[in-house]
Amino acid sequence: MKFDRRRFLTALGVGAGSLYLPSLFGRGSRSAAQPAAAPKRLAFFITPHGMVPPQWQMRDPAALTRDHEIDLRSLAESEFSSIFRPLHPLREKLLILDNLTMATSIAESGRVRNGVGHDGNEHHLGQAHLLTSTWAVQRPGSTAIGGGRSLDQEIAAAVAVPGRLASRVYGVNHQHPYNFVAPNEPAPRESDPAAAFRDLMGLLPSGPTEPSAPTREDRLRAARGSALDLAAGEFARISPRLSGVDRDKLERHQALIRDLELSFGGGPVGGGVACDPSVTLSGDTVTRFAQLTALAFSCDITRVATFVVPHLTNADFGAPGHLNMHQDIAHNSTEDAGGYSAEMAGYMADYNRTYATQFARFCQVLDSVPEGDGTLLDNTTVVWCTELSTGTHWRDRLPRVIAGGNGGYFRTGRYVYYAPTNLEPFSWGRPEQVGPAESHLHVSLMQSMGIERDSFGLTDIPDANGATITLRGPLPRLT
Repeated sequence: MKFDRRRFLTALGVGAGSLYLPSLFGRGSRSAAQPAAAPKRLAFFITPHGMVPPQWQMRDPAALTRDHEIDLRSLAESEFSSIFRPLHPLREKLLILDNLTMATSIAESGRVRNGVGHDGNEHHLGQAHLLTSTWAVQRPGSTAIGGGRSLDQEIAAAVAVPGRLASRVYGVNHQHPYNFVAPNEPAPRESDPAAAFRDLMGLLPSGPTEPSAPTREDRLRAARGSALDLAAGEFARISPRLSGVDRDKLERHQALIRDLELSFGGGPVGGGVACDPSVTLSGDTVTRFAQLTALAFSCDITRVATFVVPHLTNADFGAPGHLNMHQDIAHNSTEDAGGYSAEMAGYMADYNRTYATQFARFCQVLDSVPEGDGTLLDNTTVVWCTELSTGTHWRDRLPRVIAGGNGGYFRTGRYVYYAPTNLEPFSWGRPEQVGPAESHLHVSLMQSMGIERDSFGLTDIPDANGATITLRGPLPRLT
């Protein structure tokens, strides 16, 4: 089997433009004097059901009518909110946003009430709008679903490197997809870490074959050992030419690949490391997808990824097994709920804290990979978001957590509160003032990736009195 050496080395992170090793270029070269900047990357980390506001908020209760912020870097762990406490070790690289509004989703509820479409379920509309910010496809006889290309796919199309993967979507669906390549057309998604690894490292052609020909997996299985031996030889060949910093980076990168393969059931074969494409996985899915994302980003195989986090079991967060997460816990977790229970609110907070622990672990894997003067996380923006703000279906007062900062684009180490400045687009009762639309954050994320746009999805919507709410422009106070 003949390998495309350049393509293989690029995927393993030692080709030009992938793993950044400035000393490889030698003295006197332009690259040595002006090493290429690490690329910017973007990852979404999506969990379901919203949160418990009193347990995540860190706002100043005496300043709710005005914008304000808190310096996270100066806070002790005990001063972090109950839900966000697992994020304390990352506080210098965090940007916690308080009081955003999924305005387009709320506006669609008003459209449904007025007869435009039929599905007003807040979960469905939240899932449809979370990354699209546009009217959902209201399907006769079925539920609403995303009505436009999602933000991850829009950004990926603009920043993709020719010949590499534009984006990847990992994990599960929370009822419906969040990622769309077009209206009502979900992006491909992979829920199995082993299959996702084969996808990233599958370097052989996958075109049609004759019935008697080996399958792509057969070829991968047969070739894996010799391919990795080749990589080991290339690592050894270039290692003496590297500075101490770059040699350490390369060794850590090589160890990351080895750890992934060993976790997928491989073992030493002929001095190399083998990976069995058909292995059945066990263990922590979140950690493995974090490692895969780190591998994909550090090798520059892709620059955009989404991880839709699997549902937790009651045992994962300490709730009794007889309780239904959705109906019993989430729906009774805020004081405005008809069946509010402090006990259910407590379980919901435990549920959120467990996801916060997983988010911290995901980010720490990225933060463990050195890159340039910092880490892979420093050159990545990871956005933790939910399709609702609470288990009782609010879509205003949203929490959003950004980790990383995309090479210093975002000013991290802060908790940023946004005052309620807009009349909400729709309400079943008396309309309230709400915070800025999340659409502005979408614009900021595009601009952080070098895309000079001032809108994404809908450009404006009406408020409850018919006045226009503009959705153009970035979210202020992030940079």
